[in-house]
Amino acid sequence: MKRDAFLLGCLCQLCWSAPAWAVQSHGEAEGPVVHLMAHLLLFVALLLLLIVLHTRPPDNGLSWKALKLSLVFFILWDLDHLFIHWFAGHMFADVRGSGASLVGDYFVGTRTLLNLLYYLGRFDHLLCVPALWFFTSALRDFSKVIEKRRQTKVGQLL
Repeated sequence: MKRDAFLLGCLCQLCWSAPAWAVQSHGEAEGPVVHLMAHLLLFVALLLLLIVLHTRPPDNGLSWKALKLSLVFFILWDLDHLFIHWFAGHMFADVRGSGASLVGDYFVGTRTLLNLLYYLGRFDHLLCVPALWFFTSALRDFSKVIEKRRQTKVGQLL
């Protein structure tokens, strides 16, 4: 019964869903400013957490090393996004003035170093996916350690 309801819900989502665009505008001038401030705040928070974990590690296990490695990848991902936002601000003005256009699925325009850096920076999933993988593996190892501690405490109580 639950499976049928789940499948019906998925079917309804597919039939009556609206398009979800990958690129969304941030509205007026304050939108991009707040967005960039959030990237900077995330960068500072991740960097401080990495410094604390590096200078005063709670443990030397693999789970803590995986967590630190995920923080490094998240920092690189966030820096990539900061630079992409900066590149996009300069690139789109260049593209608008160059007479570039979309032909089919291809972008036809000038090939500058800035456009190439923007293109390479858009491969942010190459940083985000390893960050998420290391983060989830660290969480999995943490949960195993907690489960072992619970089992030893239950064994001691009996």
